[in-house]
Amino acid sequence: MIKQIYSLIQYDESVKTMEAGADNIGLVPMQHGGVPAHRVPLDRVDKIFAEAKRRGVTSVAIMLTNDPEEMLQLAERIQPDILHIAGDGYAADAEFAKRLKKVAPHTELMQAVLVDGEGAIARAKSFAPFVDYILLDSGLAPDTGIGASGVTHDWNIDAKIVKEVNVPVIEAGGMGPDNVAEAIEKIRPYGVDSLTKTSIKYEGGNMEKDIPKVKAFCEAADAAAKKLGL
Repeated sequence: MIKQIYSLIQYDESVKTMEAGADNIGLVPMQHGGVPAHRVPLDRVDKIFAEAKRRGVTSVAIMLTNDPEEMLQLAERIQPDILHIAGDGYAADAEFAKRLKKVAPHTELMQAVLVDGEGAIARAKSFAPFVDYILLDSGLAPDTGIGASGVTHDWNIDAKIVKEVNVPVIEAGGMGPDNVAEAIEKIRPYGVDSLTKTSIKYEGGNMEKDIPKVKAFCEAADAAAKKLGL
């Protein structure tokens, strides 16, 4: 069971998050999108992702810009393990996937899918032919694209998507130590993602990871997966 933790900002918290059990770590490289306080300078992105590579942890660059050209420029500059498209005004297509491989040959593509009803099933299926991962998430929060709302959605729809698409699905949306085991049992995803429920938030949009909660989330996910033989 892949445990994916968003959204890292500082180097030290990134290291602690990896040590707490995260398999994937995600951050928002400096770009025209997302909450300004969450955007990470590119030199720090390099340092965090280099440490992730050294530890065998997967690096995820979160795209909240809606400009595909900016996404491709960042992918070429950063060369992350995964590029996650989460903006609410642009979604990947086959041409984008092809262009991504040209500028970042070893970078995989993850597309966020907003689960707001049964229509999400068809949307997820439409991405499956050209993406490497699908991330299922809840409603839009201000300035965060698809996700970061801290609320769950209809897991019955997610379970259908997992069964009907042929790419790995990562479950997001209100995931925390308190409900990740239940979500895994219900949905049987490839991985689980947490942001809001494993973060400490401050005024002005600043936040940091709550490392004990990160550790509890990862341990609960591993225990649930082991119990189910996943």
